[in-house]
Amino acid sequence: MTKTERNKTINKLVYIYAESLGYEVDMSEINVTFIPESGNMDDCIEYRRSTHTVAAYNWACAKTLNDEKLIEDYIDYITSFTDDAIELYMRAVVFTTQK
Repeated sequence: MTKTERNKTINKLVYIYAESLGYEVDMSEINVTFIPESGNMDDCIEYRRSTHTVAAYNWACAKTLNDEKLIEDYIDYITSFTDDAIELYMRAVVFTTQK
């Protein structure tokens, strides 16, 4: 797995995880925006694809700030995988999310 393939796989896993938390994934800009179901832009979470980091406004609601921490922890978890492990994990996630 090349570095580019690894980064793309990590990004896909983060998108799937954000969607499972109830966010819509908006990839219209350089950074990806996770928009909550409420549509309140103050409660969005920004995701940087190149560095695999997230940020939310300090004044965002408690749920958003909690979700930001959950996504950060998830990123730390999946980026610790070896290339083979991340590829297997991706297959498992895709398999379990298909209906």
